[in-house]
This record gives sequence, C-alpha cells and structure tokens, in this order.
Amino acid sequence: MTHRLKRPKEILVGTLLLGGLLVGSLLTVSAATAADPARFSNQVGESVTYKINIQIGIGKDAGKYPGSLTYHVKSATPELIQLTVTGDLQGKFSRPSSFFRSSNDSPLPTLESVSCRGALLGITPLGEVEVAQRDEMLGLLLGTIGQLAIAPLPPADAAPVNARAANNGADVAVTWDVSDTTTIARVSSPFGMTPSFASRAGINNKKLSIATEKWKYVAHPAARNRMKIDHQYELSAPESDPPLKMQGEGIAFFNLDDGFYEQMQINRMLFQVEDGVEVKIPVSIALVRETQQERDAKIAAAKEAALKRTRPFTDAERKQWVQALAPGSSAVVAHRAMTELNSRNQRQDPVLAQALLKRAETSDNNMKSFYYSAAARYDESIKQMAEDRRDYSRGVGTVKRTGAPVTTASRLVVGQILAKSRERFSGHEAVEVTEIHDRNEVSVRSVGGHGRVERVNVSLLRYPPDTVPQPVHTRPEPRARRVAPKPRVVMEEPEEFDEMDAIRTWTDKTGKFKIEASFLAVEDEKVRLKSADDKTIEVPLAALSKKDADLAEQFQKESEAPANPFQVVTE
Repeated sequence: MTHRLKRPKEILVGTLLLGGLLVGSLLTVSAATAADPARFSNQVGESVTYKINIQIGIGKDAGKYPGSLTYHVKSATPELIQLTVTGDLQGKFSRPSSFFRSSNDSPLPTLESVSCRGALLGITPLGEVEVAQRDEMLGLLLGTIGQLAIAPLPPADAAPVNARAANNGADVAVTWDVSDTTTIARVSSPFGMTPSFASRAGINNKKLSIATEKWKYVAHPAARNRMKIDHQYELSAPESDPPLKMQGEGIAFFNLDDGFYEQMQINRMLFQVEDGVEVKIPVSIALVRETQQERDAKIAAAKEAALKRTRPFTDAERKQWVQALAPGSSAVVAHRAMTELNSRNQRQDPVLAQALLKRAETSDNNMKSFYYSAAARYDESIKQMAEDRRDYSRGVGTVKRTGAPVTTASRLVVGQILAKSRERFSGHEAVEVTEIHDRNEVSVRSVGGHGRVERVNVSLLRYPPDTVPQPVHTRPEPRARRVAPKPRVVMEEPEEFDEMDAIRTWTDKTGKFKIEASFLAVEDEKVRLKSADDKTIEVPLAALSKKDADLAEQFQKESEAPANPFQVVTE
C-alpha cells in the first residue's frame, strides 16, 4: 500500500473502553477504513482534456508538435472501464532521405499529423490497457496517441522501497516492474521512413523485428490527494535494421479525487547506428490537464466563432474579399480569402460566388477544385455548374455527372477533357486527351498531368456535361472544300484547283507543333512545305503525324502521275 493506515478517533476511544479483548477486531476495522488505493475514474459521463506538446531535438532547431486529447468515461464495471478518446497532433509532412534524417537540411526526424476520432480504450481500474480500437500510432516508437495519458497505477503486490519502515507503519514509496516483448518496424509511408511499433503498422513480416521493453515504476506517498509516480524506461532492438534502442524516464501526478492524471512529463532518447555513427534523437512529451478557466475560455471562443460564422457580411468585408480574389492578386492572399469564406455559414451572395469562379478559372489545377467548391456555397443557381467544374478540374476521385458516350476519336482533339470509366471502382474519373491514334483509340491521363499516360478505347470514354469548359476547341473546323471552276470554252485548259495547293494545318507526331502551309513535294524522306508568308520549310516525313504523313505521300504520288492528255477545245 502507498498510504499509511490511520485509525479513526472513534475507534481509539472504543479501544480504551473495551480493553484488550477488542484489539484484534479494531485493527481489522482500522485496515478496512484506511485510504482506498489509487484507481482510475469509473464515473460514467466524466471527461478530461489534456494539452499535448511533443518536442524532437533541443535548442532553436527542435521540432515542436502541439495537440490535444480528450477522454470520456463511456461505461464502467469493477473489472473494466471503457473510455472514448478524441485527439490530434499537429505534425509535419516530410520526405526523409534516410532512417532518421527528414531532409538534407535538418538531421532531425519529423512526426506526421495524427488524429483519432471515437477511439475506444478498455482499461482496468489500475490503468492496464485491455482493449484498443481505432487508435492511431505515432512514429518514433512513441506508441498511440490515445494512450499517451494512460499509465499504470500501483498494483496490490507493489514492493515498498523501504521494507523496514513500511513494517513499522511508515508511509513509504512502493515500486514494481513491468516488461514486455513487442515488434517494431521501419515503417514506410508516403512521406518517408520512421521506426514504429508494428502492432498497427500494417506492414509485411519481412520488416518486423523483435524488441523488449522494460519499465520500473516508483509511486510516492500521496500528498494533498496527489500521487507522484516516476518511471524508468528501456527498449532494445538489436536485430532491427539498423539496430536501435531507446531509454528514458518520466514523472506523472495522479489525482486521487477524480481518478485521472493531472500532468505527465516523458523524456526519451532514441539511439541508432547509421553509417557507423551512433545517432541520438531526444524526444520530450508533456501532457497537462486543462484548467476550468481554460475550458471556459475555449467555450467562449467557440461561441464567438459561431456568431462570426452566422453574422451578415459588411460591405467592407465583401469589397476586401473581392479584391483579394481578383485575378491579379497573389495566390496567398486569394487562398486566405477563400479560407475565411469557407469558415462562414453557407448563404446566397452572387457577387462573391462570381469572384470565386473567376479566381478558379485563373488558378492552377491544384487549386481550381477548392475555389469551385467555395463558389457553390454562395450561389444556388450556379451550384451544379461549380460542382461539375470542380469534379473535372481535379485528377483524383469520381465525377458525379457525365455526358454522352464518345463513339469515335475523329472528333476529339489533344487537351480535351473527358470522363473515363474507372478500372477498379465504379464510376468515371476526369482525364485529358494526350494523343489520338486512330478512330477507336486515344491516349489519356488524369487531369492536371498527374498519373501515367494510358492508351484506351473510346468505348471507355464519355463527354463531360456542357457546364464544363474545355481548354481547347473540341470541335475542329472542317477543312474548306474548294470546287474547281466550270471549264470555259477556250483554246487552252482552264486552271484547275488542286487540293495539294491549298493551305492547311500540318501537325507533328507529338501534337505540340503545328504550321499553316501548302504542300510542295516529298524528297529524300523530307516534306517540303510553303508557309502562308511564302517561306519554304522542310520537315522529316517521320516527324509528321501519321495522318499528315500519309497525306503528303498521297500528294506526292498525285504530282508524279502523268498529265491528262485530253484537253477541252470547244464545247
């Protein structure tokens, strides 16, 4: 036990009156009425919130990651307490170049953003975790975010630090040890590699390594209903690649009245050998319970934010936003205005909707969909149009609406926006045409230039709705047909029009380069053309598109054919 067994005054009086006959029974009553051992709260409906601050490294270059964590007692039995957990950590995205180095500029690793919504923990009254669902794992062997403020309390078999003093009835500290075997891994993510516990990492067995963890706890006698608990920690994974270990210590204060920790300070030092050099990464975790004043301030701020979201716009605000969204303003200023408008409640404001639409048309592909979505919130009459343009301006996700199916590639042009049937999922995705091969096949890729180019049959394609603008003319003008004049009664053959003399558009095989010119001849596998400004141009026959190369060879054959010997003399 961690608390001294103190006899109540009434029992002492009873002992004096009744004498030694009742001594044994009074001692039993005294033990039963001693202070209860530390236990986590089982009061259903009770909630606590912690402020989290994680720091990696020391000094001015250290990375700092704030967050919050809220526990709510959902249900409780004598054996198990169910807690729902909501929390988040504001991390950073990085692409580490090695096991620890997050970039070439900094030797420190980084933590990614982590959040859990409605995670469920089942703990014993002494703080041992029995159930964990939907909890999110932190990197750098820091465990899960939902269990940061859960630590064990002294068990019944905890040994007194000073056994002799304890036997004499002194209130002394108690200690106990915990050890466990776990698996760790070098976890791969879109942002790099980081060591993590493998129980929730979702990685293949080839990357797992066995590690041992050891804790040594010391619980000090309670003072003012607060119990101080220290711990020493050690993790060893000599078989991991690269080998690593972690050491550390911590201090925590448990509130015996409400059954939750008040604050925690956890310090860790992560060691690993990289290129023959031992790398040390210091990590500090601080958790502090919110005070009543802080909770009141947070509630007041939430009410103020709610009022701000619903109050009408002033003319000055509207003018400022329209100026910020103008095509000539910087991307940062426009983005800030859009973010502010998204934080307000949806309402009818056609002026702001049009400003957002114009900004979307001049923004790069990464931002178009965001401005279209914002515009739809401020004008119901353009909501469908804005949603269509949003869907067809992003290279991921499924488009909600499509138009008629594409039946032939002859009417398509490079750069045209279409909808392609998705391979592994239902629905269609937005793509742009990169090359036209023949009447039935074209090459496409996701809108915005993302993803690989793939060759598809036109049966997989559909036109977008009419509300979606195209970056190119999607219906090329038909080539003008010039009819030769009717022969006149002359002594010599009238001039006839030959299609090869007409100026037309010639395109190279990539589709990027075009020229307006008329055909002259094909010599030595080169096509000779005359441009509109009477300049003679030569281009390799193999560099032209298949359609134009075939036409040039046809023109050359026609020019080499013998002349018509029959001349009209009279009619």
